[in-house]
Amino acid sequence: MSQRTLDIRLMDRNYKVNCPPGQEVALQQAADRLNTKLETIRGMTKLSNPEQIAVMAALNLCHEFAQQEKQQQQRIADLEEKLQLLQATLEQAMADQRPGR
Repeated sequence: MSQRTLDIRLMDRNYKVNCPPGQEVALQQAADRLNTKLETIRGMTKLSNPEQIAVMAALNLCHEFAQQEKQQQQRIADLEEKLQLLQATLEQAMADQRPGR
């Protein structure tokens, strides 16, 4: 499978990035999100060094991802608990329907 080259723009700089076919839109959306984060950090801080801004953006995005992952794990745990309760309720209902009760 051949790679495509996609031009993206981050903090007023152009980059050529290899991209698998069919992933161009997803890569552009990721680049847009990153650029928004970079520009936000540049505007809210006194940082002017692109490397420092990039590190801060990476840390912020990793933190956001970790928070979302934690929330997702909690939702999964909650659903598993509800499924266990539902299964126990169904088993009890089936036991109550058995002959001889």
